[in-house]
Amino acid sequence: MGEPMDTDIYNLWGLLMGASLLFISTVAAYRSYYYLRYSKLPLSRRIARLTLISSVFSMLGCVGVMVDSLTERKLWWTMAIFFPLAYFSLLSAIFFLLRLLRNQIYSTASKKSAPSVEPPEKGENPLPAGGFTISVSDLSRIAPLCRLATTTLYVGRDHTAKGCERFDGRIWVTRIDAPGSVDPAKLHVLQSEIMNFISGKRGALVIVDGIEHFLLYNDFRSVMKFLSTLKDYMVMNGSTLVVVIDEEALEKTQLSILRRELPPLNVEKALSKADVALFGVISKKEFTEGTDGEKAKREGKKNDQPKG
Repeated sequence: MGEPMDTDIYNLWGLLMGASLLFISTVAAYRSYYYLRYSKLPLSRRIARLTLISSVFSMLGCVGVMVDSLTERKLWWTMAIFFPLAYFSLLSAIFFLLRLLRNQIYSTASKKSAPSVEPPEKGENPLPAGGFTISVSDLSRIAPLCRLATTTLYVGRDHTAKGCERFDGRIWVTRIDAPGSVDPAKLHVLQSEIMNFISGKRGALVIVDGIEHFLLYNDFRSVMKFLSTLKDYMVMNGSTLVVVIDEEALEKTQLSILRRELPPLNVEKALSKADVALFGVISKKEFTEGTDGEKAKREGKKNDQPKG
């Protein structure tokens, strides 16, 4: 007859709790990795990264709990190390969000007028207003910006639009008389078409592709006037102009002048600002709804009080 198993070595409840927490932490790690891999916004990626780290530390602590419950090995030190690290990582993500929320609430409350919130599609443009340039190789990176725009327009030589997954409007730059096309030699017509499309649509994104094709039918000075006018209109309208350039197709002087007027688009910086701006819209909305709700409750209590 063998000796009975020591209850200190085989801890059934510890094993069950460790297995349950391990399952939860594994699911959380998988979801965090999914958001980290497919999310393009820096704020979302940072939160997903901290959550993934927290989940991994929790998984390691759970493994220590299960091994400690099944064997004679005392692995309390794994729980003492990994569980606090998991909590610290998770709290870092929470306090990061709270700090952003606090800043948005303070900026809203500091205004003299009562805070007013508009829907994202009609409110403050999360995209940088003005004109920018981007290289052909980096054009695919602006796809997340397309999803933040209220409307998108593609202007280019290629009949197949590039940059965004879908566009609300397209202008084919060609000398062929076809529906939705504009002659590249008629920059004033193209300028009017673009302005008419985004008129009254704050937060629009316009991609002008194949600028070197315009130089075949216009001098560089005319093209720069065309782009400068569009840039000024974008600033006034709160929209974004992105000009796709092929550095090898332009002279160094032309490239220098073009980038002086239309600086290169920093996609990561634009996404970071857009992420914070969108979070600010949500925060202001929640803050406004909260203050309005408290005000309604106070007024309701006053109405319920008997009149003396």
